[in-house]
Amino acid sequence: MSNPAPLTPNPAPLASTLDGEHSDRATLPAGSESPKPGLQQEKEKHLHPLSLIVLSIWLCYIGLTIFFLESAVKYAPLHINRIWRYDILPGSMLTFFSQFHLPVTILHLARVGASAMERKHTALPPSPEFTRMTDRKWADPDEFGHIVKTMYKKKTRPSLIFFVFTLTCTIALVTPETLSRAYPVVLIDVKNATTTNPFTFSPRALVDVDQDTQIGLGLGSWATGQSIFQTYAFSVYSPDDTFLGDNDFFFAGIIENTVTLPGILLRGGCIPFFDDNSAAVKQDPTLFRTFCNDSLPPLLQDQVMGTNVLYGDANITFSYCTSPKLSIVFSGPDSNATAYIFFQTVNTTTTGMVMCQSNFTLGNATLSGDVGTYTDFQRNDTYDNSVQVRIADPLSAVLAGIANGSVANTHPFESESILVKQLGYNVIFDNGNMLNFSQPSLDELANQIWLGVAHMTAGIGSLSSTLDTSFPSTLQSSGRIRSKGFAIGAYTLLASWLCGLIFVSIVDYRRSSNSQLGSDAAVEEHRKNALRERRSGR
Repeated sequence: MSNPAPLTPNPAPLASTLDGEHSDRATLPAGSESPKPGLQQEKEKHLHPLSLIVLSIWLCYIGLTIFFLESAVKYAPLHINRIWRYDILPGSMLTFFSQFHLPVTILHLARVGASAMERKHTALPPSPEFTRMTDRKWADPDEFGHIVKTMYKKKTRPSLIFFVFTLTCTIALVTPETLSRAYPVVLIDVKNATTTNPFTFSPRALVDVDQDTQIGLGLGSWATGQSIFQTYAFSVYSPDDTFLGDNDFFFAGIIENTVTLPGILLRGGCIPFFDDNSAAVKQDPTLFRTFCNDSLPPLLQDQVMGTNVLYGDANITFSYCTSPKLSIVFSGPDSNATAYIFFQTVNTTTTGMVMCQSNFTLGNATLSGDVGTYTDFQRNDTYDNSVQVRIADPLSAVLAGIANGSVANTHPFESESILVKQLGYNVIFDNGNMLNFSQPSLDELANQIWLGVAHMTAGIGSLSSTLDTSFPSTLQSSGRIRSKGFAIGAYTLLASWLCGLIFVSIVDYRRSSNSQLGSDAAVEEHRKNALRERRSGR
């Protein structure tokens, strides 16, 4: 048997690669096939988990940010002086989030892109899109807009991986601003921040008010001709959603902040009344008594017929009926009254009927002293009816005052000269010696009657106001709130962002030779792919 041929050294120790690089060649046995030119040993593939670790930490950070933001929203309305984790910390975390949300996203997508470019199904051939992918143009929304415009002109479309990468980065870019708007810092009411002692209505003080004093004060302030918002400027509050003037107001005390106080609520109004029966009464005033008996419970009503007011050339006769009766004792906590007033004047165009309805209620309401409004009215259901309170329903009291008599009708309350002014008559000055007045319309008469009801109500509140009670006060302070629309938008963006990352991770996160997607790594991978194709073709 012959001995095997001895190994001989390779005469060419170095060979050029396709890219001009050199690699050492091992000495091979004689007769064996030498390696194909340009092939090098591939780099070993690794998991490169850094981006996954950073992303996991970042997800925990996002959860903590939302937790502290929500805690600040719940804590803000309860405390005027807030500890740092409900005041400073949420803002600092939002700032940090806005600075690093997009970079963390790019970091993980670059890692996923590195393995995607090495996979057979997702690797892109050498092309402009491959260059854009490796240059991370998907991380710049402005570049993406330009790319879309170019692709539209060339009738091409981006690959799925490029589109998902760009969409995820765009979402990451707008999310911080949306989250910041979802939890803005605004002025909010801090309840029970302090206490106040306002001069305000007190239900306990009603026992010190009698009907004669109530009617006297009410008629006196009514005679000024001013609305209650002028006479009792800082004690009268209108609804916060609309201004109805004297037809809906809450009388309480003078405050500066937001306080819940006891008070008196008056609602209602007076309007001209027209129907077939009122037309019949206009033709025959003696039918007014029959009309009242048919319209109101006869046993629960007061009637005054044919009271005449004559002053100067002002000549007016009125009759009225009202229910309930002008009772000596107020049975609270509320009173609902209805009245019909028939006016007869020298000018027949203003002869007619007026209907008034009022609701007088004791209760509590939340008042805003800076804007003069009330909200959240609650009827006083704990009112003690056993206490003898001698006040009159405001509507009944006004009509009793017009009739120039007390409950017992023993003495007049006011002169006719004041009464014509309360009813809306204005003096007309001329060269004669006659005292002339302008004749108010039926609408003006109705408005003037209701103005008297409002002053009668405010008179009750003014006579029963004290300084003997302290009340919790609400102050305004800056704090975070949750804007529902932006909050929904921010959570939707965060969910979409997370779904995009999960999708690309499941599809393309694999072991790879390079830890990040970049031009150098991608060119190297394409070089190796070309070598594999050449080797497989031989």
